[in-house]
Amino acid sequence: MAYVALYRQWRPQDFDALVGQKAVKTTLKNALASGKIAHAYLFSGPRGTGKTSMARILAKALNCEQGPTAEPCGQCGNCQRIVQGTSLDVIEIDAASNTSVDNIRDLREQVAFTPAESRYKVYIIDEVHMLSTGAFNALLKTLEEPPAHAVFILATTDPQKVPATIQSRCQRFEFRRVTVDEIAEHLAMVAAGSGIEADADALRLIAIQAEGGMRDALSLLDQCGVMGKRVTVATVREVLGIVGREALHELTEAIGRRQLPQALATLNLLLEQGKDVKQVLTELIEYLRALVLYLAVPDYEEIYLTDAKEALAELAPLFGRDRLLAAEERLHSAIQELRGSMRPRITAELCLLDLCRVEGSTLAALSARIEQLERQMAGGVMPVYQQTPVNAQSAPAVAVQQPIVQEYAAPAAQQPIAQQAPAAEQVQAAKAAPAKKPAVKAQPQPAADTLAAAVNAAPKPKSARVQQTEEYAGDFAAGEDFWKQALEIMKAEKKNSMVSCAKNGRVFSFANNILQVAFKAPFLADRMNKDDYRKAFEEILLRLARREIRLEAVIEGKAKLPQKPVKQQEVQQSPESETQNLQAAQLPENLRKAFNALGGSVTDISDQ
Repeated sequence: MAYVALYRQWRPQDFDALVGQKAVKTTLKNALASGKIAHAYLFSGPRGTGKTSMARILAKALNCEQGPTAEPCGQCGNCQRIVQGTSLDVIEIDAASNTSVDNIRDLREQVAFTPAESRYKVYIIDEVHMLSTGAFNALLKTLEEPPAHAVFILATTDPQKVPATIQSRCQRFEFRRVTVDEIAEHLAMVAAGSGIEADADALRLIAIQAEGGMRDALSLLDQCGVMGKRVTVATVREVLGIVGREALHELTEAIGRRQLPQALATLNLLLEQGKDVKQVLTELIEYLRALVLYLAVPDYEEIYLTDAKEALAELAPLFGRDRLLAAEERLHSAIQELRGSMRPRITAELCLLDLCRVEGSTLAALSARIEQLERQMAGGVMPVYQQTPVNAQSAPAVAVQQPIVQEYAAPAAQQPIAQQAPAAEQVQAAKAAPAKKPAVKAQPQPAADTLAAAVNAAPKPKSARVQQTEEYAGDFAAGEDFWKQALEIMKAEKKNSMVSCAKNGRVFSFANNILQVAFKAPFLADRMNKDDYRKAFEEILLRLARREIRLEAVIEGKAKLPQKPVKQQEVQQSPESETQNLQAAQLPENLRKAFNALGGSVTDISDQ
């Protein structure tokens, strides 16, 4: 005899044998007991939750020789023929392959005939949402005025595609996903009845992976049962390609500690073991979801299906809520990118890079970076970047962790007198250096960064007016940030045509509340300057910046940077120095030259 799959062997034959769906079973049993039988039912819900099995049980309950009854005997001729699929009065139709109007017209012609050997003629139409519009219209008339001996049972996994006119003429029953505990309990019974040795942890892992579908769970058990004498957790992982708790814990810990080399090494090991990139990222999403819920509600038992409480408690201090939410967003976007990626591994590696560095322009990623700085400041440590010395320009800048108190210099009153010399004197000394080669040994020049800081800190001459007209890009970084966030918001709002046009541009300048975006193709710049596109982005920029920002699309290579506004820089002189200059101006020319040569100053001029 040919082998029969487990889900067919263990198909429920009465209401009590069906796992879950307590509300549906109770309602139908009460309707059968009271004789209130509807002419049409609509069973909707996910795959593998018992819709077709319930339809066959209902057909047996209606046509049982002892019925109609809520407990069909299963022994009479009608029950046996329904179980074997040979009953002339129980017609199962696959709407996926019988979608045309002609199929429904044939059904309408046949429904008028009385049952051949049963009490009711039952039509079970599976995946009814696949019918065409014309077929639905043809079925509608039959559902409005059906014969007394006909009962229609419609089953679908997508009830939104069933017209409302059809749904309103049926009693609708919503089938829910079966819980993990119910699936695991039923699998244990099936394994014992089928001679399959299985560990309880393995059955529970199968129940989790089935995602509420009993048929999927039985198929997985059937597949794992032929792998060896005993079904273990390792067997289930091997069959399904599951990453596993240990590897996910190690990968999550590396991300939490920002150890990118360790994270990439773990990913490489999983890929060498034959794990699928999408499976790795999907399970990582589930693991981080468990951490999010652990931080929010530690008593939520559902999260401990992912890992033990002790393991989650070990990883929780490495993350903050905002960082976990940003990581979830980045992982979801990476999975979306995998659909069109030719090299999935590169997508996964870049995703891990962003997770370890907390990168990204989304609001969640920005909140995560703020949260990271707040945690560092709360601990008294924050990153300090050491500048590269002038004589060692090849060495990169190094980020070190120093206490916050070292970030601030001591007040001027507490500093040594030698350190309180004004920066202006250093600048004057630098300017006074002769152009000719000095006779004495030259002193070491100050570092370029120190000299530049001193020059910037020095007061500027009051009478000198410096006109700066060199070209500049304004606050380019702020403009680029606004543009990236605007694109993210447009993408989230499903404005795909605007995003496809705008993503070809780059920020050129941002000054005077004007954001210039350059395009290589002139027609893209013209399209972006149209009122509909331009105003849509300006509204987003208004929401981001809380002020009006005008968007200008320019052509690459033909745009000009805005001019920096003229600034008047003046030297603020003390009253004493102004008095000395005035007095020096009153001296004879020969005395004034002597004072200038000897470096003297005028303290008083009297007529005596």
